[in-house]
Amino acid sequence: MNKWMTIVAAALACAGCFDNRAKPEDVPTVIGLQTLIATNRANIVRVILRGEKGEIPASALEGLNAIKMIDLSERGTKEVPAAVFALKGIKEFYFARNGLEKIPDLSCWAATLDYLNLDDNAIGEIPASVAALTHLKWLRLNGNRIKEVPAALAALKDLRRVYLKKNGLTAVPEVAKDWMMLEDISLDGNPIASVPDWLVTLPRLRAVSLCETRITRLPEDLKPWRRLDLLALGGCPIPKSEMQRIRKELPDVAIVF
Repeated sequence: MNKWMTIVAAALACAGCFDNRAKPEDVPTVIGLQTLIATNRANIVRVILRGEKGEIPASALEGLNAIKMIDLSERGTKEVPAAVFALKGIKEFYFARNGLEKIPDLSCWAATLDYLNLDDNAIGEIPASVAALTHLKWLRLNGNRIKEVPAALAALKDLRRVYLKKNGLTAVPEVAKDWMMLEDISLDGNPIASVPDWLVTLPRLRAVSLCETRITRLPEDLKPWRRLDLLALGGCPIPKSEMQRIRKELPDVAIVF
């Protein structure tokens, strides 16, 4: 990890961007399929099957009446097992690093899902059906092939954290204008060349990360960003004069160039 990435990680931690206070604590958790199969499932809240290969029998997911979280990352499967969609009350769903090409219809969890992690798959587009997840607070789609974010996602009024690192976005998603609750946005590693004025005006932003993009200059009026905890611009081709202007305008913000 290079120097500026280390600084970013530390600053984010201090800013609360890795805050897990909304996550369940001290709850029944099962790790591994065999353990799940051998366990009375009535009170299980978290199921972690990350990294295991092979099919998940539908019978293994029966009786999970209290489940709130399931992690099926790194299993080497391109599709979410059909039996998963029969689970009720899911708040957190992880399906990272599996080669997933299309986001399935997750509207079965529209009333409950608040954390979705589909990092490092092969997703080419975000379907409009994601707009049904109106309770969503965290959206992670890092490391995919996404080139745009559909306007339908304006319905996600409760989004707090959006991570779209290393995709194919050529602009800050216009739909973010409607995410009035947004606190943290990361668009690192996208071929984005400019920052729109409206991004500076979003009222609850605390952390903005645009590292390794093509940005050379920020909007003229940066005063609203004085409330930020972190502004990360590492690896951007920003001239020295612009860096000086940004530091002058945002003297109390942790800035990474």
